[in-house]
Amino acid sequence: MGVVRRFEKGIVTVNHNKFMGYTKDKTGQLIIVPEEAEAVRKIFWLYLEGKSVIQIARVLEREKIKTATGNDKWHDAVIYKMLQNENYKGDAILQKSYTTDFLSKKRIMNNGKIQKFYIEDDHEAIIDTWIWKCVQLEIARRKQYLEQYGTNSYSNNTESNPFASKVICGCCNKVFGRKVWRSSTGIDRKVWQCSERYKVKGVVGGENRHVDESTLERAFVMAWNGILESREYFIKKWGVQKQSENLLVRYRAMVFMESVTGADLIQKMDTDLVLKILDYIKVFEDGALKVVFLDGTEIECRSEEV
Repeated sequence: MGVVRRFEKGIVTVNHNKFMGYTKDKTGQLIIVPEEAEAVRKIFWLYLEGKSVIQIARVLEREKIKTATGNDKWHDAVIYKMLQNENYKGDAILQKSYTTDFLSKKRIMNNGKIQKFYIEDDHEAIIDTWIWKCVQLEIARRKQYLEQYGTNSYSNNTESNPFASKVICGCCNKVFGRKVWRSSTGIDRKVWQCSERYKVKGVVGGENRHVDESTLERAFVMAWNGILESREYFIKKWGVQKQSENLLVRYRAMVFMESVTGADLIQKMDTDLVLKILDYIKVFEDGALKVVFLDGTEIECRSEEV
């Protein structure tokens, strides 16, 4: 009860152990650890740039950035939790968990069993509030995306597979998976095929066949170049989107405007650009392709054209 009374009076106690980016001063107030804060900011920006939590973990490990506990190995669950932590925007939620047995010290998550306390502007923020909110909107968008297209992963192995979870069947609305076909000459051919095509071994489950990865790459290049060639029209469109009440829509508009400013037509696909601006490519049975960007722009083409 003493703890609850302190919370009610606004006396905040936030555990900073295993909490990256902060430590406490002599008065018990959370203060920023600069080098750790930079890592936190990197995590948030990489997520908004299209990286998955697994990919972010690999980036941090490659750059030899240690975890809050000094480990070299990063786990995607830790990063996912960090992305949703309101402490990084300077707020605090108290009594997220509580002790059920004071002898065993057993604690469980508070799912509404007891009162929670939300304290705004409790300490100095590492992440601007609007960025934090954009990340929450992006988390929700990806969750909806996975449910809509019947997949349980989003953009994994993006270094070698930037189209992962981003190729959609125009017939059944399910994701395509990548396969490598090896010819008798030993030459690998990367193709994408609907996950419903051979869901049951030996049984054809869909009419849509397959598409070569090189076709997807050319379709993306052609579609993006089409935007670059009409950039004045799209800049006006993004200018309107920058006034949206949805912070993520406004953020995307800024990203697209920055991406076209001074940009030349591209000759080949760029993985980072794909992750940043591509929503998905829909493949239809008749050979048509629809390239859909994260600003809502849709550009159609045919496989024989690309």
